[in-house]
Amino acid sequence: MLLSWVSIAAPNASAEVENSVKAAFVFNFLRFTEWPAQRLASPDAALTLCVWSGSAQLSDSLRSLAGRKVDQHALSVSDIDRVEDLQRCHALFVPEAAQRKLPAGLLRRAESQDVLTMGDAEGFTAGGGMMGLLPEGARLRFEINDKAVKRSALRLSSHLYKLGRMTQENPSP
Repeated sequence: MLLSWVSIAAPNASAEVENSVKAAFVFNFLRFTEWPAQRLASPDAALTLCVWSGSAQLSDSLRSLAGRKVDQHALSVSDIDRVEDLQRCHALFVPEAAQRKLPAGLLRRAESQDVLTMGDAEGFTAGGGMMGLLPEGARLRFEINDKAVKRSALRLSSHLYKLGRMTQENPSP
């Protein structure tokens, strides 16, 4: 099943279809990520995907994931626009439209709180994000910033590493 979402055509599709494909990627990233036990209050606690304020259409596609199960955890989806709201998130998606407006240090704060960071802007992983979606030819691909992942206590499945492309993080100024 993992391979089926790697080669879905997206660039020539409508924005609605492309956003649905991105939501499918995000859901699979969540399925193949392990959070430290202390981040989940109980074995059946909800897993919260937060969306930094951005594209309403993409937020709607991601909101359609609410209620689906990631292991035994029901997924909840919440829009956030304040750094303080990050504490309730297990994962954070930053839409391309919102990346330029991200508060300084947000991605580092997220990794220190074991929040999986994902985005769809070019250079998202080079800028410190963990998982980035990008068009490549007629496909939507993903890249992984392993340094950012390793600075957190998150563990990504080896399946993600086999299918994703590793990227280098830009050095901090």
